[in-house]
Amino acid sequence: MHRLIINQLGPIQHCKLDIRGTTILTGYQASGKSTIAKAVYFFRSLKEDLLQLILRRVTEDASSLLLQRDLKTDFEMMVRNKFLNTFGSSYGMDTNMTLEYNYTENTRIGISLKEAFQSPNYVWVEYSAIFRQFLGGIHSADIKRDELQKNLIALFDDPYEAVYIPAGRSILTLLSGQLNYIYSTMDDMQKRLLDACTRDYIERVMKLRPQFSGGLDGLLEGVPVSPAHRKLLDEAQRLIRQVLKGNYSVVDGEERILIAQSRYVKINYASSGQQESVWITNLLYYALALNKKTYFIIEEPESNLFPESQKLMIELIALVINAGNNVLLTTHSPYVLGAINNLLYADIVQQSSPERVEAIVPRSKWLCTEDCDARFVSNGRADSCMDPELQQIDNSLIDDISHVINEEYDKLFEIETDAKGE
Repeated sequence: MHRLIINQLGPIQHCKLDIRGTTILTGYQASGKSTIAKAVYFFRSLKEDLLQLILRRVTEDASSLLLQRDLKTDFEMMVRNKFLNTFGSSYGMDTNMTLEYNYTENTRIGISLKEAFQSPNYVWVEYSAIFRQFLGGIHSADIKRDELQKNLIALFDDPYEAVYIPAGRSILTLLSGQLNYIYSTMDDMQKRLLDACTRDYIERVMKLRPQFSGGLDGLLEGVPVSPAHRKLLDEAQRLIRQVLKGNYSVVDGEERILIAQSRYVKINYASSGQQESVWITNLLYYALALNKKTYFIIEEPESNLFPESQKLMIELIALVINAGNNVLLTTHSPYVLGAINNLLYADIVQQSSPERVEAIVPRSKWLCTEDCDARFVSNGRADSCMDPELQQIDNSLIDDISHVINEEYDKLFEIETDAKGE
C-alpha cells in the first residue's frame, strides 16, 4: 500500500496517510485538504513525468545539454522543479519541512529543505537505491516505449494514470472558446505562474476536447462494446445527463450542452453548476469508456450543485471506482459525506440481503468499506473520521453544524417567546 508522510508543509504540521482505493478529505477551508491532495498528485504523477523525460532524451541530439547530464541528475532536477511548481517558492517554507512517499517497502522518494549552494531552503531530493539502479540501467539505444511503461509501473507499483481535477474549474470552462488561444500565447514563464496541478488539468482538457466531437457515445464509435460494458456506460450516461441537465458535445470546436433535440446552450453561458461539473463527468466517462486505469484526485465535486445532483455525482464516482479506478476527494459538503455513507452502508447490509439492497442501490455503486478511508483535516493534522464500529464516516461531522444552527435558532426563538410572554 502506498503511504504519504507530510511534515510542516503549508497548513499541515504532520500527516501520515495510507492511500486506499477511495479516500475522502473533509474539514474547514484552508485546513490543508488541497495540500494533501496536491502532495498525492505530485508523487503519483512522477511515473508519467519520468517516462516523458526518458523518451525525450531518446529523441535529443547527442550534443544537447539534456544528454550532457546523466539521467539521475535530470530526474532530481525534474522532481525539484515539479515540487516548486506545485507548492511554490521554498523560501517561505518551514526549514523542517519534509515530504515522503513510499510506493513499496523498498521504493520511496523524499523531499526536504537544506542549506546548499548559498541557498537556505534548497529543495533536496532523496530516493531509494532501487531508483538509482533503475535510472542507471536505462540506455537510450534500446528503449521501447511499451516495455519502459511496464517497467515504470512495476518500479512505482502503480498501474494508474494520475488525473487532478482542481477546484475553481468554472473559470476555465467559462473561457472555453478562448482557452486554446490564451494558453498558446503564454510563454513558458507565464505558464509557470500556474501551479502544476492546474496547468496539467488545462492541458488535459485541451488535448481531450476534440475527442468529444461526437458526444459521449462518439468516444467508442466503431469500437465493439460488450453487453456488460454497454450497460455500465448507459448508467453512467444517465447519471451525467441528470447532473448536467443535458448531453455534452463539441461542435466545430464549440462546447455545448444539448438541452433538447434542437436546443442547446454554449458551455460558457451554462449555469455555474454545469460549468463546474462538465469536465469532472467528461474525464470520469473517458476513463470508464476506454478502460483507462486512473487515479482521480477531485477537489470539491459538489461545487455549485444542488444536493440531489451532489448525490448523483457521488454515484457516478462510485460507478467509476467499481470499474477498477481509484479516487481521492476533497469536500465541504455534508450531502457528499451522506451519499458516500449510504453507498458504504449498502456494502455492509448486502452481506445479509444482497437482492433487497440491490433493489435500492445497484451493486455497481456499492463502496467497499475495507478500501475506504476518510480524514478530517484540522489543526495541522488529518485524523481518521471513520467510525471503526459502523465502518462509516462519523455522522457527527455531518450533523454538528446543523446542531449549531438549530441551537442558535432555538435561542432566538426563546427570546421571541419570552418577549411575547411579557
